[in-house]
Amino acid sequence: MRTAVIVGHITSTVKHPSFQGSRLLIAVPESDDVAPQVVIDPLGAAIGQRVIISSDGAESRKIVKNELSPARWNITGIIDPEGALAV
Repeated sequence: MRTAVIVGHITSTVKHPSFQGSRLLIAVPESDDVAPQVVIDPLGAAIGQRVIISSDGAESRKIVKNELSPARWNITGIIDPEGALAV
């Protein structure tokens, strides 16, 4: 798990069928060694919010309800400006 900042939305005319109906965002991890990631957002994060992202592919596949999905990254929590965590 890593902390990251949401910087944008993903818009796609063609995507893997398992992503239909899922909200996809761009998250920039706060550590320098990780590139921006496309994340599945089941929590409703907004651009500019700090979040906790996980690379647990099994959990991401549960979110999209497809065990054959290529999903990997997902948002597991939103960090509010006061520092509290909403899960």
